[in-house]
Amino acid sequence: MYHSKWRERLPARPAFYNYIAVMFSLNALALFACALTGSGASFGFWLYGGTIVCYHALYLPLLYVTFLADFFQEEDLHLENVYYSEMKDAGFFDADWE
Repeated sequence: MYHSKWRERLPARPAFYNYIAVMFSLNALALFACALTGSGASFGFWLYGGTIVCYHALYLPLLYVTFLADFFQEEDLHLENVYYSEMKDAGFFDADWE
């Protein structure tokens, strides 16, 4: 079996299944709202509008929490200060003060 360093960075299956469950339930609610609207209930139109607002407002935060939150908390991404201090120690910014 092929092993790579990216395999550890991929989301765990439960996180992906939670993402699928949230998206499925939101789409099922939208389908129910469309069925209500098709049968003549005016509440279905408002329910469908609410699902659209929830989808557009919560889709990116859901993607971040499911797939990217663990990636951006790694220590490798906090090395900017280390590189800056190394450059400062090497005298890279001495010309700026003259």
